[in-house]
Amino acid sequence: MTATHIGSLGVFGLLLALVQANAQAPEFGDDSSTWALDGECDDPRFSGQGVASVLLEADRLHDATDCRTLFERGLIHIAGEHPNAYSGSLQAGDSTLPDGEYFDTYSFHAQPGQHARIDLRSAAFDTYLFVVDPNGDQQDNDDFDGNESHSALTLAIEHGGTYKVYATSYAPGESGEYSLEISVMDTADFRDRAEPGSLSQSDRTLDSGEFYDSFNFVADAGKRYRVNLNSNDFDTYLIVVPPDGEQFENDDGESTSHSFVDIDADAFGIYRVLMTSYEQGETGDYLLTIEQHSNDGQSIRDAPPQEIVVDADMSGALRTGDSLLNDGEYGDLYSFEATAGQAVRVELRSEEFDTYLALMTPSEAVFQNDDFEGSTTRSAVELIVPDTGTYTIIATSYAAGETGQYALSVTEVDPASLSVAQGGGRVYGLFAGISDYPGKEADLAHTAEDPVRLRDAMIAGAGLRDEDQITLVDSHATRSALRLAIEDIAGRIQPEDTFVFFFSGHGDRIERPDGPQITDPDALDETIELYDGSVSDDELRDMLSGIVAGTSLIFLDSCFSGGFAKDLISVPGRMGLFSSEEDVTSSVAAKFEAGGYLSVFLADAIRNKLADSDGDNAVTAIELSQYVHERYRADVKLSSSAGFERTGAARTGHQRLVVDRGSIGPYDILFR
Repeated sequence: MTATHIGSLGVFGLLLALVQANAQAPEFGDDSSTWALDGECDDPRFSGQGVASVLLEADRLHDATDCRTLFERGLIHIAGEHPNAYSGSLQAGDSTLPDGEYFDTYSFHAQPGQHARIDLRSAAFDTYLFVVDPNGDQQDNDDFDGNESHSALTLAIEHGGTYKVYATSYAPGESGEYSLEISVMDTADFRDRAEPGSLSQSDRTLDSGEFYDSFNFVADAGKRYRVNLNSNDFDTYLIVVPPDGEQFENDDGESTSHSFVDIDADAFGIYRVLMTSYEQGETGDYLLTIEQHSNDGQSIRDAPPQEIVVDADMSGALRTGDSLLNDGEYGDLYSFEATAGQAVRVELRSEEFDTYLALMTPSEAVFQNDDFEGSTTRSAVELIVPDTGTYTIIATSYAAGETGQYALSVTEVDPASLSVAQGGGRVYGLFAGISDYPGKEADLAHTAEDPVRLRDAMIAGAGLRDEDQITLVDSHATRSALRLAIEDIAGRIQPEDTFVFFFSGHGDRIERPDGPQITDPDALDETIELYDGSVSDDELRDMLSGIVAGTSLIFLDSCFSGGFAKDLISVPGRMGLFSSEEDVTSSVAAKFEAGGYLSVFLADAIRNKLADSDGDNAVTAIELSQYVHERYRADVKLSSSAGFERTGAARTGHQRLVVDRGSIGPYDILFR
């Protein structure tokens, strides 16, 4: 590979050809380092994508296997000797972009099927990087992973030829020294890994105090991987850090001795795996396995469905080699005949995987369900059949690669059991959110904007009148203000009306002074954090007891909010959507410039009528819950802070919506 730097010493056309020499491989030494064989290079002579974050002189020439493997893959190089590692400087007199930014240009050659990684770093200015391919198409990056001093791109090479790299700044006139690295790598030759290890008192520790080991593997963009951590000696906890973006975490799979993370790799590069424990001080043996999921199965679209009749039960199994859905889930197809006006219930159950069910009508309308009534082992779709003809069932799993036995049933039910309310009366709303908490450390971005977003969407799309809503943000969202607002609405609302309560902000878990109760068997109360203090699930239940409405909708976008469901939704006429399960934190919706995802998805569902799947200008309970479910499934992954810090609570790899419809029927109309 030949790399060229086109300098900017006032003459744009000056070429400095830097040709990669056929240098001999360095001496790698032995594997006597404490950190040898952990998948990353600990030898301080090297730099690049695959080196450890901390390098010690004592490890020089003592991590041979790791360093040799990464060196041969082109992922590390001798520090200061990489033929495609450059030092440069933006300065007055350099060539400038149209907006006045100084820039230097470099070039490299690559062939289809390879990957290129370009990293630009500077402590002197806000870096900006863009690359132009042989066809003239451009990709760019400003702040890699939120860091103004680092810009980076990973490219899957589709067009052979010369790629031009522009190293520049975000703002005009910025100057200073920088470093640039360009690496061109062949596609990873992945093999399944089984790596035994042990957590011990001499291991490194996370910021939160748990011992950990680390392991690196190279993944290809577009491939699927499952990372498993098993131990009979401690409560496992697994962290996977991709080369781009936020890390994934998992505490318990099906037990406390197993943690797993499923990865759809969206970038080629090194994925770092941290094997640790849930509690501080835990030690013992473990087994790490990394498997690549096959993408070679038959598409579900090409599989013939198996016939099933109404009022019949069937058993089946998801197996390796079954037909595949687009995201890699195994699936089985079934079909049945139904007549318009029939009321049917399709139910999928399994004790071996997280079920997911889809039902398609003859007109190709699709009804889906993940966790029916909050159960991950049960999915169900209830439907008053709109058309006479053939209905198609997809029995599948929530996550890619899951397998196991299941039971499937199609049952005719009494249409009266699927009651459809008229959706009459007025809509009243109470919307609260806090970004500016007392003290800077507790502040949140955009959460004060979330209630305004949803309020305006409901005014535009759900018939909410401005005089029938109360909005409390930041310092106005106090405990007393919340109580007074609820009392105000309770004094006006009528039994045929609809009440909506929305909160976006911090949530927490606190020990119950009275110990366990039926709705909190874990002896913990969940809370929403207002400007001047907490409101527990029990307190909010008591506050809302004065609201007598036909329908009450509770929307909470805060950490651990799923724990409110047991306390609030037992009252007839209430339905709740909660941003995460009761022991899971909620992510910040940075990509939507929102505090949380729930307000964004609800606003789209209501203002833009995206939840009205049948186009009848009414949103039913099942339409709203399914639309928001699908948005969470597609758009939400659990985020994490830097430095591998963890909250004190168990965290799963994916934040999932909690829906509890209580006594509200699936086809009851919520909004017209």
